[in-house]
Amino acid sequence: MTDDMNELIAAVGPGDAGRLVGMEDAVWVRIGERRERARMGQVRVAAVALALVIGVANGGLMLMAPRAEPSEMRIFTVSAGLSPLSGLDVRG
Repeated sequence: MTDDMNELIAAVGPGDAGRLVGMEDAVWVRIGERRERARMGQVRVAAVALALVIGVANGGLMLMAPRAEPSEMRIFTVSAGLSPLSGLDVRG
């Protein structure tokens, strides 16, 4: 089916209206498809916005949560500075 209405109408002769029989139905089908795509676009935008709000809220709650006290086991962590390479400023 051609997309240009002017080409389609110009291609039809004065007595040859048979080629235009299904045109109205085809136009309404395409209008329905475009409306459905627009709705799906709105649903996608709403889903992204909701995910963003949930992420921001979760991050805000994590900032407000009390931090755990350092454990006595922290001497075994990499950041304790007890590595033989810590004096050489080598990070692993």
